Formats: sequence, structure tokens, C-alpha cells
Amino acid sequence: MPPANSSTPPAAPRSRVRLPPAERRRQIVEAATRLVGEQGFYGMSLKDVADAVGLTQPGLLHYVHTKEGLLQLLVEQAYDQRFDPEDYVATGDPAATHPDGASLPGYFRYLVANNARDPQLIKLYMVLGAESSSPEHPAHEYFRQRPDAAWGLYSATRWRVPPSTGGFSSLRPLVEMTLASMDGLQVRLFRDPPIDLVTEWARYEQVLFPSPVWDGYR
Repeated sequence: MPPANSSTPPAAPRSRVRLPPAERRRQIVEAATRLVGEQGFYGMSLKDVADAVGLTQPGLLHYVHTKEGLLQLLVEQAYDQRFDPEDYVATGDPAATHPDGASLPGYFRYLVANNARDPQLIKLYMVLGAESSSPEHPAHEYFRQRPDAAWGLYSATRWRVPPSTGGFSSLRPLVEMTLASMDGLQVRLFRDPPIDLVTEWARYEQVLFPSPVWDGYR
């Protein structure tokens, strides 16, 4: 038993690890993606994110400035800059690098396969998409403009499509229907029993891009 006049020395403060800014932002995006998926944007606090990455709240604000700034970082780095058509072409897949243009069904298979590897990213998109139906939500305008933004992004790529479709410029309804189908299917990833997203998408593809029209263009 220690002497009565002895005292336990205070615990040393936990040291904070200094990371390069890009690595710290990646860490912040990863933690915030998980927290928004679990709690929603309004339910998550900046303190929650700061605690998750081992920063003080002022330290977190150095990177994101505001909660809305954190949301912008999430949308731009966690979702918008991943798996776009340029990334698909860069894979070197023969369907993506065909001399006549990239395969549209092939790109959507690529997108689904990569999304399936990151369920937290899917959950982030689902939660923000539902919350942002309110005009007051800071992501409302982003989701309102997303169909135009996606079409503009896809229109910058040369696609190989069946002549009978009238060319890619006439396929906006099909592209929007495909993305909506993907959104709906991804919800089932979190239902019971869960599905295999890639296997299920193969069934959807046969309906959205049917034979014989799309044979030879996959």
C-alpha cells in the first residue's frame, strides 16, 4: 500500500499523430462517411468526427472549416471522384478501350463492382440522398443537379453503342433509368437477406441492355 502522502502521477496526455494533409483528409472522409451512414448528416457532430480521427474540434475545422465544408469534402472526395468513365478507360479493359469507344454496359458493371466493395460509401449516398429531399438540407442542390451533372460527365466519353439506338446522345433516358435501377438495387444490400450486388446487377443488365440489340456492345 503506498504511503498516505503519495499521489498517483497524472496520466500523460495522449500524443496526437501528425499526418500529411492529404492523408489526414482521407482519414476524415473515411470516418465521416461511416458516421453519416450510421447517424445521418444532422445526427453526426463535428466532435464525433474529430474524436474518430484523434483531432481536437479546432484541429478538424482547420481541414473542413464548417460542417457544410465537411459535407462538401465528402461529396467531392468520397463519391464524385471515384469510378468515373475516365477511371474505367484507364483500367485497360478491352471493353473500355475498344477503338470504336467504351462499352456502356461494361462501364455500369465496373461501377457496380467497385461500389460493392465499399458498402459504407453506398450507405453514405443513400442516407444523404434521402435527407436531402428537404430543400433546407445543404446537399439538396447537389442531388437536384446530379442527373444533369452525371449526363454531362458521361457525355465527355466516347461510347460504343448499337446504331439502332440512335447514338449515345439519344440515350439519356436509358442512362437515367440505369442509375435509378442501381440506386434501388443498392438499398437491398442492407436488407435481410443481403444480396450479392454484382450477381443481381447481371440480371438487371439483361433487361436494361437486352439481347440481341446490345450483343457485341457489352
